[in-house]
Amino acid sequence: MELYPIDIAIHLVNIGILYTLLRFLVWKPVRSFMAAREARIAGEIRQAEELKAQAMELKSQYDAQLADARNTCDQLLADGRREAQSAGAQYLAQAKEQAAAIVTQAKTDAQDEKLRALEEAKGDLADLAVDMAGRILRFDADIRRNLVSDTEKTGTRTGVLKVAQPSDQKTLDQITARLENLLACHLELTVEVDPAIVGGFSALVDGKVYDFSYRAQLSEMQHRLA
Repeated sequence: MELYPIDIAIHLVNIGILYTLLRFLVWKPVRSFMAAREARIAGEIRQAEELKAQAMELKSQYDAQLADARNTCDQLLADGRREAQSAGAQYLAQAKEQAAAIVTQAKTDAQDEKLRALEEAKGDLADLAVDMAGRILRFDADIRRNLVSDTEKTGTRTGVLKVAQPSDQKTLDQITARLENLLACHLELTVEVDPAIVGGFSALVDGKVYDFSYRAQLSEMQHRLA
């Protein structure tokens, strides 16, 4: 096939025309589309990065708030434990003080009651001993006569008076008066404390024992019941 210059020129012109048509009809729209697509993608990337940055900032704020909340909670718990321990210690101390006060008051009341009972018993001690002795112990004729009559006291005799526990002077005077009525004389007695006699009293005058103790009375009762 023989090529003529005019045919070559026509082909070149057709190619130029086709290129121009393709450039305006295809290339520019495609290029505009690609540029717009790239711009949209770049915008989406920037937006995603901004959202990521905001998310990181929110996460940092959340972490800080969470740490503050934990610290506050720990502080509240620590304060609560300290207050509870303090209140518990205070209540325990108050309870101990109240218990000690109750015990002290109970001891005081018991001691007062014991003293009152002793005072009441002391007033009747001599009478009780003499009354019991009149039924249980045996005396000589002079003692029996003195028990039922008001014999005048003559002379002074000395001796030893034994009591079960320390007694006040009033009680000792009462006991001495009873013995003086029994013996019809004045007495000068040395007082001794002898818990073994249990209660009552025992007197030793001029070598003779006048035993009004509970120990002697119980022994006599046991002998009579045997």
